[in-house]
Amino acid sequence: MTGDSIISVEKLGNKYSLHHGNWLPVGAAAFSLALLIAMVAWSPAHLCFDEIEHLPVTQLVKQIGWRAAITSPENHSAAGPLYPALHLAVSPLTRLHAPAVRWVNLACLITIFMVIAIQLKAVSVVEKLSAMTLLSVPFLWPPAGMALTELPALLFFTIFVAIFAEIIKRETSREDIVLAVLAGLSLGVAILGRQTYLVTMPVIALMAIWLPNKWPLLLACLSSALLADGWLFWLWGGLAPAYYTRFSHSLFSLKNGMLSLGYAAGATLFMSPRWMMRPSPGLWLWGGVCGIGLAFIAREYENPPAKTLLVRMLGLHVAMLAGFVVGCALSIAGVIWAWNIIYRAWKSRRDPERLFFLLTLVALVLAPIGMPALFSSRYVVGLLGVLLVVIGLPREMRGWWAARTLVGSLIGAAMLWTYFY
Repeated sequence: MTGDSIISVEKLGNKYSLHHGNWLPVGAAAFSLALLIAMVAWSPAHLCFDEIEHLPVTQLVKQIGWRAAITSPENHSAAGPLYPALHLAVSPLTRLHAPAVRWVNLACLITIFMVIAIQLKAVSVVEKLSAMTLLSVPFLWPPAGMALTELPALLFFTIFVAIFAEIIKRETSREDIVLAVLAGLSLGVAILGRQTYLVTMPVIALMAIWLPNKWPLLLACLSSALLADGWLFWLWGGLAPAYYTRFSHSLFSLKNGMLSLGYAAGATLFMSPRWMMRPSPGLWLWGGVCGIGLAFIAREYENPPAKTLLVRMLGLHVAMLAGFVVGCALSIAGVIWAWNIIYRAWKSRRDPERLFFLLTLVALVLAPIGMPALFSSRYVVGLLGVLLVVIGLPREMRGWWAARTLVGSLIGAAMLWTYFY
């Protein structure tokens, strides 16, 4: 098992037994998942938000074929073909109509919980449920409750991370080449869902420094990933369709990287505040000064986090002020989060598995720098799986875990509601 906050199953004993005071967190997890299921079940019977851009691509594929649809000017989706392929596969059940199409992402999310629980060797029922800590992250709810592109890609990326971690841990054997190919194909399919995961490929190459005897496996993994997704970028003539690239006026955006860092820190605070509580008072002061400075540089006053929700709750003027304060808080947390990552990476410099998780997480946090056209919290959703692996399952599931899960879920449900209505 991995992560600072994970302890061995043997040490856990009966701590995660349903007979030892864990009914409250189990109830919180069940309530959060039931709330998400209910919102999907009673969601609008029409496409909402970016569903309007993404789902028609599936219809386009049915009409003119894959190659033509991928390169067509009518394709207004920046994502690859994983999304339409998955929806075409289940179209006999969904008929490509809302709200049925939204069940696909919910099924992906539940499968992600299962993959993470298996990877972290969760044994008891409650320990497995602790993988649902992800539900405490509010900005996960819109992609999980809508027919958007993030969750299918995240599912395959989570599978890749689990397989690649197994490659690192295992003694070298002939069977490892099969695992390496499977890991590469899983990564390639994830990239076909969201190109953001391309940043993981340099991390795999870099792991040759710590795994010099496994370079053939790393090469097989990279080759399989390129085989799975290289054809797409050849058809596009770049990393995104021409329709999308015309909105970009620069190659990089440091501002987007700063915003991504803040959202990663916010997700961490919901999942495991303990992970952020190690800096000295002096570092908190330094982080506060730097964070506020970064907020004034990167945070747009008129575009605060959860803008629609804040405006509906507080009115425009109060919402803008409250949103800027929240944005400053996220920037401060982002600075402290970055310090924690650097500190842990240095401590783990001789642990290839742990270092792989940390470097992958950093790469995904920085990925929005290469997406200058715009920024959305949905871009950070793709790193939540590996973030939970880095943080680890909670030491114990008690009232504080339940409270965080309920609060985060209710905020997330409110955000999802604003997307629907």
